[in-house]
Amino acid sequence: MQTKSALLHPLTHQDMDDVPVGSRVKTPSGRIGTVIKHRGAQSRLDLFQRITILCDEPAGDTVVLQPHLLKVISKP
Repeated sequence: MQTKSALLHPLTHQDMDDVPVGSRVKTPSGRIGTVIKHRGAQSRLDLFQRITILCDEPAGDTVVLQPHLLKVISKP
């Protein structure tokens, strides 16, 4: 019989500090790109941190996502 603690998975919540500018990342949709900018909370009602990514394909396309959605491939 498994214990309750064996069923729980540790949370791996990334912060903007874990994804520095210049990092290569993979988005949830599978797109690969480079982090070009960090954005903090935009207002009192919007408390989310966001990261701007310049995607490889199509060239010049940008995506803005929360850090916990990204998978870091390499850091600068």
